[in-house]
Amino acid sequence: MGFSKAKGLSHVVTAADVTAGTVTLQNNVINPAGAIVTVVTSAGIPVAWDGGYTFGDGSITINNLGATDWAATNIINVVAY
Repeated sequence: MGFSKAKGLSHVVTAADVTAGTVTLQNNVINPAGAIVTVVTSAGIPVAWDGGYTFGDGSITINNLGATDWAATNIINVVAY
């Protein structure tokens, strides 16, 4: 089952992340099929983020290329499966 290997991650966005336009996190999921990525403010309010992600060797890189960007202090939540 795909979800049996799901791994949840969270990351608080920094000013350096915003400047770089990407965040790379270690996901430790071997050959993930996909991911669910959500972004919320520090108060927990959902952000209509529409960027993308790519998988690397044991990592996921989340980009800020969409029309709605994340900002410093936002929280990125990822479940790779």
